Amino acid sequence: MRPHARLVSFLAVLILTLASCGGAVSLTPSPSVTASPFPAALTDFQNRSVTIPARPERLVSIGPSITAFLFALGAGPRVVGVDDFSDEPAEAATREHVGGIKVNFEKVVALKPDLVFSVKFSDGTIEKLQSASLNVLVVDPQSVSDVAKTATLLGKAIGSDGEALAHSIQQRVDAVRTKIATTTTRPRVYHEIDASDPAKIFTVGPGSYINDLIDIAGGANIAARAASAYPQLSAEEILRSDPEIIVLAADAYSSKPGDVAARQGWSIIAAVKNNRIFTIDPNLINRPGPRVGEAAEAYAKLVHPELFR
Repeated sequence: MRPHARLVSFLAVLILTLASCGGAVSLTPSPSVTASPFPAALTDFQNRSVTIPARPERLVSIGPSITAFLFALGAGPRVVGVDDFSDEPAEAATREHVGGIKVNFEKVVALKPDLVFSVKFSDGTIEKLQSASLNVLVVDPQSVSDVAKTATLLGKAIGSDGEALAHSIQQRVDAVRTKIATTTTRPRVYHEIDASDPAKIFTVGPGSYINDLIDIAGGANIAARAASAYPQLSAEEILRSDPEIIVLAADAYSSKPGDVAARQGWSIIAAVKNNRIFTIDPNLINRPGPRVGEAAEAYAKLVHPELFR
């Protein structure tokens, strides 16, 4: 992980939302769910068989998206611990914190959870939690299509109606798709993650959640054919791609629209010429959680404002 403040901030949360602790993004098997009530036999996002003997009353969540789902499913009162990045809804931040990129195992054990939900880790975190006799369900959505599956899986795990939430999420995403289907125009989009090193600027590529959002929003990601989910592009590559829309995270670490427009040579880019450099809430678009429909709509409003007035 590079020591740039913006990238460190982005990847720290990303690790706990989209990928393993190693930062790699890989295809995951679709989680399958067998019939409930309890005991519930589930298959998680790591293709592990997990049995939940009874309705869990004490929950620990290691992943901001997971935490948001648990509260959306009405299980907030049962959540006793969360990771350091779980700040949505605001009530989540009041729970005991159990670490961020590095999990504080002693804190997790001390909370005596009936069930621990965690994103994937490649450093032995899941195995260490299991060795402490904790029941762990790995939940790691990496695409928009994974989000509805996550709602269903979590609902089964905690004894809530995940199907209803999944249906609601899918309806809102489909509503965006329906509007976008009325146009054949797909503006070129450049989504900037970190430009601390102007020679190697981080963006989003295939296999990333944000790439999915760009596609649903009716945009054409300039890095859609890159070799990785979070590739680095040179300024020259971005200039050659001539993005018609530039999207930045609206936080303290990211570049500001005026700064991007003032970059040497960037005045020839269509997005700069037409003043189409936008900011967007990073929590909304970086986290594949219950707000994915809202995220798709927010992105679509930037790409196709004429369809979302």
